[in-house]
Amino acid sequence: MRTFITRFKRESSYHEFKVYVIQSSTLKRFLVMEIIVGTLAYHAAFYLCHNALLAGAGSWAGTEGLKRLPLVVKRMVSF
Repeated sequence: MRTFITRFKRESSYHEFKVYVIQSSTLKRFLVMEIIVGTLAYHAAFYLCHNALLAGAGSWAGTEGLKRLPLVVKRMVSF
């Protein structure tokens, strides 16, 4: 416990100002992939199976599949 308190005091004594830079293209890609594609995949899965749980899983699988699609295409082309 004593080491935790001394470590906490030592780390809190530094006054640092951290700046995180996010590129607008990264933010735009996140918005398109997660929100727009996720919503479209959810509605398509809900239309097909009429179940909200399966539609949520389909939405997740659809967005993750689209994120990994360039890797799959790159591997197919390299063969």
